[in-house]
Amino acid sequence: MARSMLKDKNMPKSFWAEAVLCAVYLQNRCPTKSLDTKTPHEAWSTHKPSVSHLRVFGSIAYIKVPEARRTKLEDKGEKCILVGYGDRTMGYRLYKPTTKKVIFSRDVIFEENESWNWDQTKASRSAELIPEEETREVATETQTPRDQQTPQRGSPSPQKYDTPLPIDRDFSDMRPRGTRSLEDLYEYTEQVEEDLTLYCLLMTSDPVSFEEANQEGKWRSAMDDEIRSIEKNKTWELTNLPKGRKAIGVKWVYKTKRNAKGEVQRYKARLVAKGYKQKEGVNYGEVFALVSRLETIRLLISLAAQKSWKIY
Repeated sequence: MARSMLKDKNMPKSFWAEAVLCAVYLQNRCPTKSLDTKTPHEAWSTHKPSVSHLRVFGSIAYIKVPEARRTKLEDKGEKCILVGYGDRTMGYRLYKPTTKKVIFSRDVIFEENESWNWDQTKASRSAELIPEEETREVATETQTPRDQQTPQRGSPSPQKYDTPLPIDRDFSDMRPRGTRSLEDLYEYTEQVEEDLTLYCLLMTSDPVSFEEANQEGKWRSAMDDEIRSIEKNKTWELTNLPKGRKAIGVKWVYKTKRNAKGEVQRYKARLVAKGYKQKEGVNYGEVFALVSRLETIRLLISLAAQKSWKIY
């Protein structure tokens, strides 16, 4: 759903988080069969939600600019992009392309058939880029040649003037050497924002299979420690499988233990049974937790006190 919302308005992938939040907001206000045609919002709050405020994701929105923040000649409204809704209060989350920030507003006018031209924005910014080589050429052309600056041997010394020479040449069209405009910075910022999600791939994750963990010595050592702990505590007893019975498989679960600073303390491996593969009525009849009731504990303590038994 989030992917379709981004594609519909041709929005950059950097808005994937806003699209997911908006999709969840809409899903919670859609009826579902699992709740007897009720919406999740109604099942949770017992109130039927209103959908009159819903608008198309990524559409153009105009917010009112207060008079205190504008002059008489400035626009009364500012163009934004709808990226979501208020979580607790009624309103809209809007993205301002001029400041690249998400704001919250209630007084909004929408143009749902319009969308922001992201391709034109990128093209205009890339067209205004000043290549470094071109800047150096402009600065070099305005300089006086070296043979004109250095007097040759035997030539008369330059004349002195009591009054400053008039400057008739116009330098207004010359650009400073090595300068960069804000549009250049916005262009590079957009490239970083679009590729920001790729940094998630750089994070180290725990293995999800035995084959993956067996390739690293730290996880092999963790599995050896788990086997030694199981044998020491006599967790199981090897026996022959009875006829007509099916054994429950096992799997390894790996977890990197870290301290409060995020530093790795140890690599933990656990061998667990695949209890989720059992079927009710076939492999088991009832489900219960091995926890003693408080009344049972009190009864045993009373009997132990009466019979002078030792409690372990």
